Amino acid sequence: MIGSTFSAIFLIALVLWLLLILFLWWREESRVRENEWRISHRQIFHCDNCGHSFVTRDREITICRCPYCNEICVRRRNHEL
Repeated sequence: MIGSTFSAIFLIALVLWLLLILFLWWREESRVRENEWRISHRQIFHCDNCGHSFVTRDREITICRCPYCNEICVRRRNHEL
């Protein structure tokens, strides 16, 4: 049987918990970084019908539907910065 003191067992458990917390933190940060949106003015639309502003995933589209009222929204060139 392996002889150990209470302080050694406590230290090992503490180190294992800290490693687990560090691993979970790293995994969450990498997941958030992969799914993060980088929003530009080319993705922001403003509905003229209901006034709802929303963001699209695709930067290249100029026409889409408003998710609130389902009206067609057009991004005009003078709205870009």
